[in-house]
Amino acid sequence: METSYGRQAAYKVLTVFVFWIGITSLAMAQSTVSGRVLDVAGQPIIGATVKVTGQEGGAISDLDGNFRVIGNATDSLLVSFIGFASQVVPIGNRSVIEVVLKEDIQNLQEVVVTALGIERDKKALGYAVQQIDGDALSEARTTNVMNGLAGQAAGVQVTGANNGLGSSARIVIRGENSLNINSNSPLIVVDGSPINNNIYGTGSGAANQSDMPTDFGNGAADINPDDIASISILKGAAASALYGSRAANGVILITTKSGENNSGLRIDASSSFMVSNPLVLPQLQNEYGGGWGQSYFDNFGTNFGPRFEGQEVVQDNIGGFLGGEPTAFENRYDLNDFFETGTASNSSVALSAGNERGNIKLSYGNSLNTGMVPNTNLDRHSLNLNSRFSLTDKWRVDVSATAVNSSSDNLTVSGYGSQGVMYNLLWNYTNIDLDWLRDYWIEEDRLQRQLFTWGDNPFFIAYENINAFDKDRLFGKISTTYDFTDALSLMVRFGTDQSSELRTARRPISSHRYANGMYREQSINFREINADFLLKYNQRFGELTTVFSLGGNIFTQETKENYIEGRGLAIPGVYTLGNINVTPSLFRFDSRKQINSLYGFANLGYMDFLYLDLTLRNDWSSTLPGDNNSYLYPSVSLSAVPTEIFDLWAPMDLLKVRLNYANVGKDTDPYQLRNTFAFATLPNSLTTPDRLLNANLRPERTNSYELGLEASFLRNRINFDLSLYRTVSTDQIISSAISGASGFSTAVINAGRIENQGIELMLGGNVIQTENFQWNLGLNYTRNRNQVVELADGLESFVIAQGPDGITVEARPGGRIGDIYGNTFLRSPEGDIIYENGLPVTGERDVVGNYNPDWMLGANTGIRFKNLSANALFDVRQGGVIYSYTNAIGFESGILATSLPGRDGIVGEGVIDNGDGTFRPNDVEVGAESYYYGIRPRDNAEANTYDASFIKLRSVNISYQLPAAMLGNGLIKSATLSLVGTNLFLWTDVPNIDPEAQAMNGGTLVPGLEVTQLPSARSLGGKVSLRF
Repeated sequence: METSYGRQAAYKVLTVFVFWIGITSLAMAQSTVSGRVLDVAGQPIIGATVKVTGQEGGAISDLDGNFRVIGNATDSLLVSFIGFASQVVPIGNRSVIEVVLKEDIQNLQEVVVTALGIERDKKALGYAVQQIDGDALSEARTTNVMNGLAGQAAGVQVTGANNGLGSSARIVIRGENSLNINSNSPLIVVDGSPINNNIYGTGSGAANQSDMPTDFGNGAADINPDDIASISILKGAAASALYGSRAANGVILITTKSGENNSGLRIDASSSFMVSNPLVLPQLQNEYGGGWGQSYFDNFGTNFGPRFEGQEVVQDNIGGFLGGEPTAFENRYDLNDFFETGTASNSSVALSAGNERGNIKLSYGNSLNTGMVPNTNLDRHSLNLNSRFSLTDKWRVDVSATAVNSSSDNLTVSGYGSQGVMYNLLWNYTNIDLDWLRDYWIEEDRLQRQLFTWGDNPFFIAYENINAFDKDRLFGKISTTYDFTDALSLMVRFGTDQSSELRTARRPISSHRYANGMYREQSINFREINADFLLKYNQRFGELTTVFSLGGNIFTQETKENYIEGRGLAIPGVYTLGNINVTPSLFRFDSRKQINSLYGFANLGYMDFLYLDLTLRNDWSSTLPGDNNSYLYPSVSLSAVPTEIFDLWAPMDLLKVRLNYANVGKDTDPYQLRNTFAFATLPNSLTTPDRLLNANLRPERTNSYELGLEASFLRNRINFDLSLYRTVSTDQIISSAISGASGFSTAVINAGRIENQGIELMLGGNVIQTENFQWNLGLNYTRNRNQVVELADGLESFVIAQGPDGITVEARPGGRIGDIYGNTFLRSPEGDIIYENGLPVTGERDVVGNYNPDWMLGANTGIRFKNLSANALFDVRQGGVIYSYTNAIGFESGILATSLPGRDGIVGEGVIDNGDGTFRPNDVEVGAESYYYGIRPRDNAEANTYDASFIKLRSVNISYQLPAAMLGNGLIKSATLSLVGTNLFLWTDVPNIDPEAQAMNGGTLVPGLEVTQLPSARSLGGKVSLRF
């Protein structure tokens, strides 16, 4: 796949244009404007915000209400403070201005975006909603915008996959509700219309598979962070019930930026550049070289050879490269010699304008990335349109659309196997120089230079094992609203998300898994359509406010996938379908699904004190049998705001108690009802699948309960939000193993009862606020407990995910989703490891821990001093475990620094069974190579599982806004320079890996299993933001 030179040229022209504007801007002097901000009683207002229209930043009024800004006669001042009505005051010829603000208690209430894109006062909501400013995601930018949510919201666990550029992100809100962990993701909604966030993976497994998975990212990665205005997270079923069955696990509502009415033409441009290096690399030992039993070399990649003492030896010939000449036997191996510095160049430009009828915004963004693995890249170009206009006083039209092209010339595979980068780097001799392997061809396109026949040269993998893709995507909506009267309106909306993707994979001749070469093409075409209507009536009856709504939705989704692969190339190095010299493997999959829905809801409010929300929705799903395809589910939420009618405490602005209940139904994937025959290899022959389908499936059900308390103090400077919740999910739709005597290996059934209960706490405050200094602090805490109450009758265990060497993630009655099972050590009654012949004895297979953290804490802090600001985000996760293949094979191969003790012989700590019920201390010495193979065997989950607790400094952003005096009165209205860092520091007891690593199994991310994943990235860079 070739790079698009047209896109590169367009990017260069755009960059030159932006900087040309900056260079040619005219400088004109501005004057200082000072004044005071007072209330109607003449008392100074401390901490009021004073901005010059069209400029960023501004001033904060001091203890006496005084302020000072720079502007000119044609500018205006925008003066605002929580609890008061904002004022726009023209400057004119005045140098001193006094501004009097009138109290407006409504401004104390935060407006948030809720289900169906409806904006509501937060105090009226009977459920938890958390809103995040889009600027936080734009500044701390990653190749997948969802990773930017990590640590930002209570109850939300975001884990990025360490699978290279553009890796997928796993999001879980309020714990795992489904035994199918791939179905625990929330619904993503952009500007009111749902979008596809699925992972379409390739590869059959995470370890030792001929076809290892490549992570092409999930759907939300296509969203440009610079286009996001805000994100609202609907956490409970009561908050998301109106979105139907797809929202059973919560909803992430993304609102994109729009223009402003009566704003004139405005141009916003930004450009950033970041570099990345590994955050964590395995720490290698540098004292012993390749070999076994302190003898030279073994052809197995182990490092239990002689100590480095300056001797010269004939190295392993690496395909004849060294020519058999003696060279120094010394440490040369450094993983940094393989990894490169990754780069990320992000640019965007947005044009917006508006008049009294509406506004429009058009933006273009690109993201050009190179990876830390050599020869990997990811390019993304996006075009976003957002327009809102009133055609008449009663008729409004909203249009939002995003077109994206994503492409890569190469992404690396993920996991443990001969095609894996880390696999081949960890199975290597420490006396080998990685530069010896850079010239990876002995005979070009025919024979690679490899150290061991059971693995591939890591540079051969990077430059010849190509996984490329090109994807075009369009998502958006058009909606129109007509106001029949002031009380009655009708909204009609049409939304779509469609994409077309082509993937190609190339494996050269002499690849370990594909000795004769391989070429594959895979096409994925996706289309989703949502058609909605919403009839809304609102009326006020004295102190009672009412809103009654009736709506409907038709959701259709279609996926077409074609796959052709040939494992044999006629001409080496030629990768086309016509060059395949064997019968190719063909695969075609068409999936169609439709859900028809009707829903209604009522929002009632009394005296701004008591609020009641009622919803009722019915879905008809095409994926369920006729007798069970209709399912009705209600929700009810109640909130009371005592501060609206009682004077409780002068510093308290708001006290709210909320309570809700919801029941949500959920369907399944298409084609789970009836078995069909499939064509077999032989002509005119058919075969039956090994999976028994179920024509009597019932919808899954989730019952959700929530109790919450909110408070704010000191005119909203301190905020507190507490939530207690419980969810119960029943009738899980799963594929369960059954007896082979039935003629099938698995069956689709309804089974299981899963319970989650937890607590969320959010605390935020403006700790210090003066004219020139401000310090904000925010904390969010989450604790969730999950339990598998029951499975189906006779089903003792459900395997959620299969890892390497018998390691599994399972659900068993009485346990939790995420329990990790594997072999353990045989222990004495006192808990000592039992040894035999100097090595540990394997015990029973058992649970060794759970991948979910005990609790999570996010802490963000921001400081502003005049025009300089700094923000930092910390993410803390306590508890949970991770099984690490990197550490298991690093001990086995002797390459890790932790494998150094006992190289001259070691006596393991434990006991020997005397055979009569007594035990004596182990006193048998064995060689280090035997000991570490015995104490850290890969199938021993106990030995290779670690406490996954960590603290991460997720992001740091330091920004300086150039003073208006420096810019003059030219074309540039504001300019901000920023230094940005992400994933800067990690504190953890897990050695050699990032504890957030997760395996990829086809299209499923599996937490708690690390199977030689790539290192995560630490990124640093800078950003320039301009407004014209």
